[in-house]
Amino acid sequence: MDVRTELDWYPKRFQPGDMDASGGDQLLGRPALSQLEVLIRETAQNSWDAKLDGIDPEFGMALRRTTPAYREQLARLLSGKRFENLGGLERTASFRVLEVWDRGTVGLDGPADLSPVPKGRSARFQDLILKLGVPHNDGASGGTYGYGKTAAFAYSGLGLVIYWTRCRNLEGKLEHRFIASALASSYVDRGVQFTGRHWWGIRTADGEGIEPVVGDEAKELGERFFHKGFGRSETGTSILILDPLVTDTDDVDTEDKEALDRHSDPAEVVEADFSRRARAAIRVNLWPKLVPETPEGQAPMSLSLNVAGEQIPLGDPDDGAFGCWGAGLNAIRRLRAGDQTPVRTPSGFPVKVEAITRYGRTIGHLAIIRRIPSSERASERDALDPIGDDSRVSRIALMRGQAELIVTTVDWVDRELDAGAEWLAVYKSADEFDHLYAKTEPPAHEDWVFEKKTGDAANIVRHTRKHVIRILKEELFPEAMAPAEPSAAGPIIRTGGLSRRLGALLPAPAYAPPEKGDGGSGPGRRRSAGGRRSSIEADAPRLIETFEDGRQRQEIGFRIDASTDLVEVQVGVSLLGDDGLNEPVDPSALDLEWSGGSVVGAGRALLSTGEDCWVRFTGAPRRALRVSLTEGGGSGRP
Repeated sequence: MDVRTELDWYPKRFQPGDMDASGGDQLLGRPALSQLEVLIRETAQNSWDAKLDGIDPEFGMALRRTTPAYREQLARLLSGKRFENLGGLERTASFRVLEVWDRGTVGLDGPADLSPVPKGRSARFQDLILKLGVPHNDGASGGTYGYGKTAAFAYSGLGLVIYWTRCRNLEGKLEHRFIASALASSYVDRGVQFTGRHWWGIRTADGEGIEPVVGDEAKELGERFFHKGFGRSETGTSILILDPLVTDTDDVDTEDKEALDRHSDPAEVVEADFSRRARAAIRVNLWPKLVPETPEGQAPMSLSLNVAGEQIPLGDPDDGAFGCWGAGLNAIRRLRAGDQTPVRTPSGFPVKVEAITRYGRTIGHLAIIRRIPSSERASERDALDPIGDDSRVSRIALMRGQAELIVTTVDWVDRELDAGAEWLAVYKSADEFDHLYAKTEPPAHEDWVFEKKTGDAANIVRHTRKHVIRILKEELFPEAMAPAEPSAAGPIIRTGGLSRRLGALLPAPAYAPPEKGDGGSGPGRRRSAGGRRSSIEADAPRLIETFEDGRQRQEIGFRIDASTDLVEVQVGVSLLGDDGLNEPVDPSALDLEWSGGSVVGAGRALLSTGEDCWVRFTGAPRRALRVSLTEGGGSGRP
């Protein structure tokens, strides 16, 4: 079969009520996100909205370089008077394309022209290719065809995108469709005004419209210009963004760096920078799609990122903050499924879920996650960790219930726990209230806006914020309590509640109790029979290695201050349970290793004072630990 090498070009003339093609972004507003983040969020959301029932969809991105032959074919395919610069593609060796695809979705189905569509029938092809800003306001979907479309054009240095989809046509048969489109500035040609919107496909018989190439010819074109094909009965959509702005100057990561040039800087440097930013954007905005509901289950959506032929790993859902976020989401999922089984973080801390109610109805759930970062399998430069140097998130993640896509993260309670303990929270709106939360979102769906607004939707978000703050403060930061009538000595401060909460999280302090008959030398000090004093100052545990079975090798650094040359030190490790209960671990099971000195018994070693020391041990998998270091072991040694 002969496949055409050039498509028909169709520029849109101005008609009454038409909008300048370059005015779409102005109408929608400018989100507080980089162009890359908007592209990833919106295309992934539209893919999720189009998923087939009973199938976990696939979403991927691939950035690749092009060959001279590929560029020559591309320039010939998309010829047109207003796009003479396409001919320069052949001479631009640094020209790249960004392919974005989904599979396991319905594809761009419905009429391939602007024929009327009965209510309740799909019109995805019309909505994405031929129209602008078609809303999905039921709350069940994540995005619209506003930013979902303009984001792809905005990320193209040419404002030009090619679409290849496979769907079921109006007769229910599988059909390939291939079409290109561009958003550019309006212009006047031979006394006629044009909007700046362009399409490449097959002109209708009257010359007043444009339709996609369909069938086997569309399949051949798709396989010529795209890398990701379709399986035997697979449906979905692929888009090709020409000359992508991979050195996006709006990206928050480039504020303190000199911007790269996508054409003149070394390809490896540009692509490495893009890999890092794209990976961070996928993790920050799409992490719920990477979290299986059970350890043995599949992720709700398969996500992939490929740059210049290299597959970029998106991270282990059990690592670092990622594992904590996922535990919070799964705790809400499990509760809503009627499963009362507790959910714990990968480090072993239980997740608490509280319902947010309004007028007796549950409008959402809040999961509270406690953590000690030093006990986690940390991910270096983790954009998902609010306390990391590379962080792009705050402590509270907001998401809608059905779509399970991150709206934003907020610092409604901008406080930290003491002594190395941290916290995160996930708020997920109830499915039946999703449509109201969605009404408060701007076009890019990156916030819930309620300030200076009235109506039920704004009131629900306002109510949510107020009660989330209250619950988090009560759970994590209990206020000091004083009696109604203070004593003469002043108010009595009760800290038992705070102590119980932190006791299940914090490592034991470096403390040596006084000996009998000490006479009260105070905590951390011990007076020996000869009047000598000693103390131990210890650091928090540091993760060294995580084994395949989940056990973790940890190290505690410490220093002994004593009036003698040698001091006996004893290490104790306990497994933590609920309410601070602990179970001591036999020292023989810890595989202890000391820095120098000599071992004098189970869990005990004789070490030099005044020097930096350490002890290493192997802890149980996925359990929180309490570790203590004490001086002396009942051996009679100082």
